[in-house]
Amino acid sequence: MFDRNAGDLRVQKTLDNIHSTFEELMVEMPFESITVTALCAKARINKKTFYRYYPTLNDLLDEYEDRYAREYIELTSGMRYPEDLEQVTGDFLRFSAAQGPMYDAILCNEKHGRIFAKIAKGMESERYANSVPPEGWTAEEWHLYMVGVTAVQWQTYRKWVKDGKAVPLERLVEIACTILVKGGLLK
Repeated sequence: MFDRNAGDLRVQKTLDNIHSTFEELMVEMPFESITVTALCAKARINKKTFYRYYPTLNDLLDEYEDRYAREYIELTSGMRYPEDLEQVTGDFLRFSAAQGPMYDAILCNEKHGRIFAKIAKGMESERYANSVPPEGWTAEEWHLYMVGVTAVQWQTYRKWVKDGKAVPLERLVEIACTILVKGGLLK
């Protein structure tokens, strides 16, 4: 990738234009339908300009995937299940809410299922590696627990987005933590 810290304002404007156009297209259509030609036409740049910074569209997408996973992992570094379940859940929901329309499109739209799976795997791998099953749990039981916890976090966020974020974010966090920590009990 091109060094973004080169200090050239024209370079930064071009990269910002590529990113904003790519994000618009990702919200509108499946990644597989996006072409360099379409991105360049919409961004009003030459294809050579795009290729100066990115060898392929996949490289541009990888940049986003890596950033989302890296920032979340940094935010929750050192946290473990089940000890930090409430904190991880709240941090995940708040982090996700702060990312913007492209992140929401990737997480909540089936057309980006492959991309969502890659980001989810990156975010989950650190948590799996740092978490130790309680004494007496088999690896299979622990895996079921981790899949269930993760599913509640992801699906709660996805439903919140699909419903237009009508519930305040902190209430969403409270509801998700109630489901996960109290087993759904409302008492």
